[in-house]
Amino acid sequence: MSNNDTRAELFSSLEELSKLVPEMRAGQLMAAIGELCADLHGRGLWDADDAELLEAVWQFRRNFEAALANSATATVS
Repeated sequence: MSNNDTRAELFSSLEELSKLVPEMRAGQLMAAIGELCADLHGRGLWDADDAELLEAVWQFRRNFEAALANSATATVS
């Protein structure tokens, strides 16, 4: 994947994530992704490359969706 393709996918994924978590402001979402990126790669928002940030967005989404699923399961029980 080229750098331009990665960047386009990063912005698209951020937009999808912002729709999935509308209660988070953009800055909050970026800060959370930056912290997760630092955990994953040892580099936060300022130093991470687009592919590392994209991976952090994907991981944030997986974590959020898992938390929703667990919450729904706990509510049903």
